[in-house]
Amino acid sequence: MLRQNISLKPYNTFAVDVQADFFVEIYNEQYIFDLISSDVFSTYPHFILWWWANILFTKNYKGLIIKISLSGRTVIKEEDTKAYVRVGAGENRHETMMRALGHWYVWGENLVLIPGEVGAAPVGNIGAYGKEAKDIIYQVEGIDIETKEKKIRSTSECVFAYRDSIFKNQLKDKIIITAVTFVFEKQSAEYIPNIQYGDIQESIWIQWIDPAKISAQELANIIIAIRQNKLPDPEKIWTAWSFFKNPIVGKDVFEKLLLSYPQLKGNEVHNSKLWILHSAFKLSAGQLIELAGFKWKTEWAVGTYTKHALVLVNNGGATGKDIQTFAQAIQKKVLELFEVSLEPEVIIL
Repeated sequence: MLRQNISLKPYNTFAVDVQADFFVEIYNEQYIFDLISSDVFSTYPHFILWWWANILFTKNYKGLIIKISLSGRTVIKEEDTKAYVRVGAGENRHETMMRALGHWYVWGENLVLIPGEVGAAPVGNIGAYGKEAKDIIYQVEGIDIETKEKKIRSTSECVFAYRDSIFKNQLKDKIIITAVTFVFEKQSAEYIPNIQYGDIQESIWIQWIDPAKISAQELANIIIAIRQNKLPDPEKIWTAWSFFKNPIVGKDVFEKLLLSYPQLKGNEVHNSKLWILHSAFKLSAGQLIELAGFKWKTEWAVGTYTKHALVLVNNGGATGKDIQTFAQAIQKKVLELFEVSLEPEVIIL
């Protein structure tokens, strides 16, 4: 049902109180076809809100907000070592990964407790602790707004990159994602967990767990505990979690930075834009923000989270503009000190 002049405060985790001229929540695919043929859709700008946990509204939205709430999880195919699970775009990502683990399906354990919905996973190619959505996405279903046809895209057609995909570029605002099919491995004796991150290894050591025998369920519990310790509880603190992407720089830039900041962390990565010439290194945006003097810093009702500088929080009453201004101050200082640009991971409207 189409509604007018709706507050978006319940629909963004920063709890910014702005309004949308029009708002609709989608519970079935047929309504999408009806909606994109309507006068309201063709007359006003629109924004698809399946990434409610990754959005910052800086003003009222003069158009139509579409909240995708398509549900359902179905095992569509099983092989000897793999299971293919089709999940509605409105399903909770964390719950989806945990349900998979409950069926002994692995490779989603590193992606637990990342807030948001399944439909946003391919858009931003979400990732954490050495894994990305692209590693377990088999195909993405979506409805083309112009042709009004449904199309299924394979992983290669999604053009995944670090926190990026075709849905952020060529197909931005042209596709409404309706479902994602994940391909999971079935847990077996050959299971090799991704435990490369120091936080994970430290937890394994503290808990006296044999790294060679750790289960996917144990790894998921470790990552949940780490994230709960580092990140704020969304029920108590208003935030969109990680505000910036971790920047990727060339080896020469990284080595130059190390001369002035020997404590700087950098993980070597294969990056299509830089790998042709030399190695690329992913820096910690949180560490850069701390070194820039923004750890625990607060201005009015906006600040960095006490346990993680990469997380910006609304301490109560902040507007979207307040949060944006604070974020821009961080970007400016980091650029001045390190000559590194911080790109927001959060969508800013």
